[in-house]
Amino acid sequence: MDLTSHYNDLSEFLAKHSLKKDGDTSLITHTRIGDKTSNIYGGSYVIPKEELPIFYRLYCEKVFVKKQMEYLTEKQQKGTGPILIDLDFRYAHSVTSRQHTKEHIQDLLCLGYLEKLKELLVFKENVSFPIYIMEKEDVNRLQDGSLTKDGIHIIIGIQMDHVLQQILREKMLEEIPKILELPLINDWSAVLDDGISKGTTNWQLFGSRKPNNKAYEITQYYKISFDESDSEFIMDERRVTDIDLEKEFCLLSAQYDNNAVFEMNPSIKETYDSRVNNKPVRPKAQIKTKLRLLTTDAAAAENEVYSLQDIIDHGTLKNAVENMMKSFKIDEYELKEVHEYTQILPKEYYEPGSHSKNIKVAFALKNTDERLFLSWIMLRSKASDFDFASIPVLHDKWSKHLKEKPEGITKKSIIYWAKQDAPEDYERVKKTTINHFIEKTLTSPTEWDFAMVLYQMFKEVYVCSSYTNKTWYAFRNHRWELDEGQTLRFSISVDMYNIYQEKMASIMNEMNHYEPSDERYAAKSKMVKWVSELSTRMRTTSIKNNIFREAHELFFDKEFTKNMDTNRYLMCFTNGVVDIKNKVFRSGYPQDYITKCTNIPYYELDHVRDQNTMESILQFMEQLFPVQALNRYMWDHLSSVLIGENINQVFNIYRGSGSNGKSMLADLMAFTLGEYCMTTVPITLVTEKRVGQGQTSSEVMQLKGVRYAVMQEPTKDSCKLNEGMMKNLTGDSTLQARELYCKSETFQIQFHLVVCTNTLFEINSNDDGTWRRICIVDFMSKFVDPETQKTEYDTPYQFPKDKNLKEKLPKMARVFASMLVKRAFETQGKVEICDIVRSSSDKYRQGQDHIAAFIAEMVGRKEGKKIAKRELTEQFKIWFQDQQGGRRAPKGIELHEFMDKKFGKSRRDGWHGVEIIYPESEIVDELFDN
Repeated sequence: MDLTSHYNDLSEFLAKHSLKKDGDTSLITHTRIGDKTSNIYGGSYVIPKEELPIFYRLYCEKVFVKKQMEYLTEKQQKGTGPILIDLDFRYAHSVTSRQHTKEHIQDLLCLGYLEKLKELLVFKENVSFPIYIMEKEDVNRLQDGSLTKDGIHIIIGIQMDHVLQQILREKMLEEIPKILELPLINDWSAVLDDGISKGTTNWQLFGSRKPNNKAYEITQYYKISFDESDSEFIMDERRVTDIDLEKEFCLLSAQYDNNAVFEMNPSIKETYDSRVNNKPVRPKAQIKTKLRLLTTDAAAAENEVYSLQDIIDHGTLKNAVENMMKSFKIDEYELKEVHEYTQILPKEYYEPGSHSKNIKVAFALKNTDERLFLSWIMLRSKASDFDFASIPVLHDKWSKHLKEKPEGITKKSIIYWAKQDAPEDYERVKKTTINHFIEKTLTSPTEWDFAMVLYQMFKEVYVCSSYTNKTWYAFRNHRWELDEGQTLRFSISVDMYNIYQEKMASIMNEMNHYEPSDERYAAKSKMVKWVSELSTRMRTTSIKNNIFREAHELFFDKEFTKNMDTNRYLMCFTNGVVDIKNKVFRSGYPQDYITKCTNIPYYELDHVRDQNTMESILQFMEQLFPVQALNRYMWDHLSSVLIGENINQVFNIYRGSGSNGKSMLADLMAFTLGEYCMTTVPITLVTEKRVGQGQTSSEVMQLKGVRYAVMQEPTKDSCKLNEGMMKNLTGDSTLQARELYCKSETFQIQFHLVVCTNTLFEINSNDDGTWRRICIVDFMSKFVDPETQKTEYDTPYQFPKDKNLKEKLPKMARVFASMLVKRAFETQGKVEICDIVRSSSDKYRQGQDHIAAFIAEMVGRKEGKKIAKRELTEQFKIWFQDQQGGRRAPKGIELHEFMDKKFGKSRRDGWHGVEIIYPESEIVDELFDN
C-alpha cells in the first residue's frame, strides 16, 4: 500500500501534524520560516519518527518533482546525529562572485575535517561514509549595499554527539584560517555556526530555502573510506546525479540516525569527559617535531640536515633553497629551470585568493620532482600574509595530500603559465636555459647536444607522439595540429643557426674589451671561429638529419596519444577554448592536449549584433519542433553534446519520413561542431558484434574525441539492434580500436549517439536497461514547396521550404554555437526527458514487446483451469511465427518469467487459474476431430 495514500499532498500532511494551540513546544520536530510580505505562513509541526518516510515522500514530490518552493527547517536530535557544518561567509559588497573554489572545499575536507576526525574517532577499514557538499547557485549581494553573503552546508554521514561536534568545531577554528584564504569581513568564529555544532539551531531541510532566497543544491558528493595500512582516508568523488532522492533523501536529514558509528579515540576521552562534567583540562606540553628536508642526496645528507622549523624568514629560506639547488646533479638542469620559471609567476599565483592557481603550481612541481617543495614555499613566501610558521603544515600537505596527479599538470604547465602571465621574465629564463645548453655544445659538439639545444628552443611547441611512425604535432591556434616535422627541421637551419650567430656576436663584443696582445683576446678570437664553424653545421644536410633524428627521442611524449582530446569539458574554437565546467572562454593550453577544433570562432552572444541570426535559428528550431516541450528537450539535448560525457545515458533516434528537416539539423550540427562531429558513423556499430581482437577499425578510431555521432540510416536487412553494444556506447565506457599499421588503443567514449531514420530497429530485449536509453524524437513537421503550397501530408505542422537554407547553415553555425554554449553553461549537460519523447518511446517498446502482446491476446484468467509450460511455449512459437515470420523468437525462459510476474509463480504442472484463449476456428476444428 502507498504510504502517502492517506494524504493528497504535503500541505494536507503538515496541516494534520501542526502543533496545536497551547501544545508542548518541546515536541516540535519541524518548522516553516514565514514571511507575511510574501504571503508565506510560518508553522510548527510534530512529525513522529515512524511517519518521516511519508513526510519525505510528499516533500520530495512537491519540491523536486513539481519544483515548488518550501521553507522548512528540522530540529536536530538530542545527544547525537550526523555531523552538520554551516559555513557563513560575509564579504564587502564590492565582491560580485564566489571566492572559494572546489579545491578550497577539497582542502577543507582533506586537510581539515578528515584529519581532525582522526583525533576524535577510531576508524575502521570496512566502514565507509558519505560527505555531501551544498552550495547556492551564486553569491547573495544584499540590495541595501551593506555586504555580499555566501556559504556552504556540509553533511558528514557519521553519527556523533554534540559534545564531540563542539570539540571538532574548536579544532577547526585553529586550522581553517590556514586552509581557506578568503577576503572575509566576519571572523572565523562567526563563519562556523556554533549553534549547529551544539545542536540547538535548526537545520534547513535540503531543498527548502529562506523566503526570497535561493535553495542550497548538492554540488559535490564523496564516499569516504579508511586505509588502515597508511592511516589515510580515500576520497572517492561520485556524480551528484547518482543520488536517488526518492530512496536516499533521509540521508540528507539532520534527523537520520543510521549513520556510520565509530568508537571515540582514547586520546580525546579526558577532554570529552571534562566537557561533560564541566571540568578544565590540563594543557599538555607541546612536542616540537623535527622534519628532515630532502634537499641533498644521500652522500651529503650527513653534513646537510635542515629542519623546517628553522626556516623562519626570507634569509633562512634563501639559504635552504641555495642548498637545494646545489644538491641537483649536473644532468638535472631542468629542475633549476622549473624553479626559475616558478619564481617569476606573478602575484595571481601566490597572493590571498590565488589558491586555485597556487595548488596547481604545487601539483606541477611535485609531479616534476619531490625535492621541489621549497620552490613552492619560495613562491608562497612572496604573499603579503605568508606565515613562516605554516611551513611544516604545508610540508604535511605536500607529503600526504598532493598524491593524485591532475590531468595535464606538469612542468610544462609552469613554463606555459610563465609565458602567458610573465612574458618578459619568461624570455629571460628561456634565454638563460638555451645559453646553458649552447655552452655544452662548445665543449661537446655531438648531434645529441645540438638536438638538446633544439629541444630547449621548441619544447613547448613541438611533440613527437610516435617515434616509430615519425608522427609530429605542433601547438598552433590553441591546439595541437599534425605536423610532418619538417618545420622543426627547417628551424635548425634558420632559428638555431641565428642563435649561434648571436652567441658569436656576443663573444666578439666581449673580445673588444681586450687588447689584441691580451691572451684573453686570443682565446675569444679562437672561440669565435669555433662557434662560426658550429653554426655552419646547422645548414649541412647530413648533420641536420642527424640532429633531427636525435630530436625524435627528446621530443617524444609516450603519453601524448593517450591524453589527446580526453578532457570532456573543453571544446576548441579557432580563437580559443570553451571550458564548459568552469564556464569560461580562454586561450588554449598545451596541457589541454586538444587536437580537434570546431573550425569556427566563438563569441559570447550579443543580442544586438546577432539578433537577425538568432531569430532565424529560433524560427528554424520552432518549425522543426513546434511542440514547446519537445523544442526545449532538443535545445537541452543538442547543447549537452558539447560535453564529452553522456550523463543522461540515452540513445536518441530522430524519426521521420522525408522533407522533415532531420538532415538539415544534422548538417547544422556538423557546421557548428566541425571535427567534433561525425555524420558517417556506420550503422553496424550498433547492429553487429564488436570488431575482433587485432582487427583494424579505422572508423571506430575516428570516434575518439567526437561529441556528436550520427549513424547512417538502417535498412530493413540491417535493422536488428545489438542491445549490448548500444548500452556500452551510451554509458560511461571505453572503446578499443586500431588504425592501420598502429597499435591497438583504448579510449573513453565521449560521443552522444544519434540515428536519423524512418525504419526503427528490431529490438528483442525487453529489459529496462535497454529501454530507458531509447529516446524517440519525432520530426513531425513537413516542409513543402512554397510555390504550390500543396501537400498530401497528414500533419498540422507544415511550413514553406527554404530552398537556400543549406547555403545559410555555415553562416548560422557561429551564433548557433554561442547559443548552445550558453545553454550548456546553464544545464551542465543535464537533460529532462519530456512526456512527448517518453510517450513515443513507450509506444515503440510496446510494439517490440512480443511476449506482453502474446499474453494479452492469448492468455486469460479462468478459475479451475491451468496452462502447462510446454503448451504455453508451443503456442507462443506458433503465434510468433504467424506474427513475425522468420524472426527469432524470444527465449522460453523470458516467457516463463513474464508469466510468473503476471500470474504468480508456476507450480510443477504449470500456472493455475489461467487458460490459453484459442481462436474460434481452432475450437471448431477440435470439436469435429472429437
